Amino acid sequence: MAIDWNREHEKFMRIAYARTLTAARKAFRSWPEWKFDDALAETIAKCWDSYLRVLLRGRDPEPLLAGIVRFSVLWTRYDRKVAHRSRTPDVYDYRAGFRRQDLSGQGQATPSERSSRDNGFIEWQTDTGDDPSELAGALEEHRLTLEDWLDK
Repeated sequence: MAIDWNREHEKFMRIAYARTLTAARKAFRSWPEWKFDDALAETIAKCWDSYLRVLLRGRDPEPLLAGIVRFSVLWTRYDRKVAHRSRTPDVYDYRAGFRRQDLSGQGQATPSERSSRDNGFIEWQTDTGDDPSELAGALEEHRLTLEDWLDK
């Protein structure tokens, strides 16, 4: 099935453009003026991109419009770019050396060391159930050396 791109563009402008622009203005109203226009343009570009991708999959984007608009606003808010990579590193970006970035209340990322105790995914206490002092006591009781015990 061939897609009539002119017709789809007119449909997008009729049903999605104003809605996307309103949502973007509301979401970015507190942003500085020098970033505001770029944020609006980026949001509309991402909405159009997502709209086209749904069309290329053979689906109707109109029922998904609320999600497309929301995703487009979030895409812009988290500093993604449609045309190229963002200028600031993502939280787990390769430019940050894949190190976890701690975010401040203002959303500014600061790298944390992987070995920091703040990283909850590292289990600092390991418990194997074996007590080395019990092994040493048993070896001494049976008059064995560690090498003798390992050879058996």
